[in-house]
Amino acid sequence: MSRYIRPGTALAVVGFGKTGKGVLDFLLARGGVNDFDLCLYNDTPIDEPAQQQYKQRGVTFLVGENQFMRLADVERIVLSPGVDGRTPRFDRLRQQGIEIISEIELAASFLDAGANPIIAVTGTNGKSTTATLIHHILKHCGVNSFLTGNIGTPLISQVEDISGNIDAVVVLEVSSFQLEEIIDFRPYIGILLNVTPDHLDRYATTGDYFSAKLNLVKNQETCDYLVLNHDDPVLRENADKEPNRWGFARKLWFSRSLRPPGAEVSMWLSGETLYLRLKNNGPKEGVGVEKISLRDNPLRGVHNLENIMAAVTTARLLGAEPTAVENSIPCFKGLPHRMESLGKIGNVEFINDSKATNVDAALKSITSIHEPMVVILGGKDKGGDFKILGPAIKQRVDKVLLVGQAADTIRCQLGSLKMEKVSDFDEAVEKGCQILEKKGGVVLLAPGCASFDMFNNFEHRGDVFKEAFLRLKQAKQKKKKD
Repeated sequence: MSRYIRPGTALAVVGFGKTGKGVLDFLLARGGVNDFDLCLYNDTPIDEPAQQQYKQRGVTFLVGENQFMRLADVERIVLSPGVDGRTPRFDRLRQQGIEIISEIELAASFLDAGANPIIAVTGTNGKSTTATLIHHILKHCGVNSFLTGNIGTPLISQVEDISGNIDAVVVLEVSSFQLEEIIDFRPYIGILLNVTPDHLDRYATTGDYFSAKLNLVKNQETCDYLVLNHDDPVLRENADKEPNRWGFARKLWFSRSLRPPGAEVSMWLSGETLYLRLKNNGPKEGVGVEKISLRDNPLRGVHNLENIMAAVTTARLLGAEPTAVENSIPCFKGLPHRMESLGKIGNVEFINDSKATNVDAALKSITSIHEPMVVILGGKDKGGDFKILGPAIKQRVDKVLLVGQAADTIRCQLGSLKMEKVSDFDEAVEKGCQILEKKGGVVLLAPGCASFDMFNNFEHRGDVFKEAFLRLKQAKQKKKKD
């Protein structure tokens, strides 16, 4: 039994989204109101039918900001990641001795780290692809694996299934929001891919955002591992300046730009070959060094090379055989909305990278394309610095099409050169095709923004972009037939 749940405990779940509901279901299955008092707090209204299924099981609902003060009567709060717990109202609860934890903290407390090692993947960009690729490699190599967390299904919703599978590996995608409220959460392998400015609508500074990410390592011990991207300047510089913040795990750096001798990296890239040295057996290739070919790598973009390097290092740490790892990579299909090729209209290819929800992700997507290009930017601004896109746009992009709320902000930061505002994706797809139809090239959706100005989420945005592409393709085919 977790230390967080004892008979007679008064518990509150804050947030009624997927995570909040998952926590409620888990707690109710564990005994619920028969063993402890359970309430749900939500700032905004909740439909009565949605409340009723939980009220019937004894859950008390506190709905509306005027009910927040009633949380002072509980002993422990499980906070959903969408709720910012670093605000004065939650600080006042902490001062009263109320413990506030995240869903992953609660879930991990029910797992046996020896039987079910946790692999926690975080970073500004690439988390989902890397976590899914690790899961894919492990399954291909015959290792029982659960893919969970920020990628879709909350960890709390899979605790029972995981606990019933001895030696199953937990591959967990974690966001900075989830890491804010951890206490004892400790991954066997932590992976930190990169840190670039993001979520500045929630964090005052990039430093605050980085501090939340770095919670990943705070409980790791000398028998654990931390896999790090040496090409990321924030990680590299902070590891040098503030080594005491990085815990006690054994650090394994990977790099696509450095290679031994002299470089302090465990994995590096030369041509289409990855070189991996898990033990410091010597500075030269061929001395205690494994080779894994990427000749049939299906993933496009330099950022995906970094994701592959992190995933391969992790799989080898878990004992997957090098040959099996190499054979697993070509059959990985990638994830929707991440540099996803939709096909061509004539000689113009359309690529959906709706998951590029921040400026750095958009930059990596743009620099991964070497053909003539039209890029679609815009959405809900998260405080990103679009000026960093300027050199790449001048060098690589024929035209920038702007959509959504951030269109004027982007134009203001980058100037009007090569910029045109469009009303929706139908107009963007048609204009992009017109611009490139004679010489060929790529129309790239890499918004650099959140999606919530016009869409439910980045998946919805990507689907609408796909639909616009298909409508234009069908119209062109029909016109050709006629």
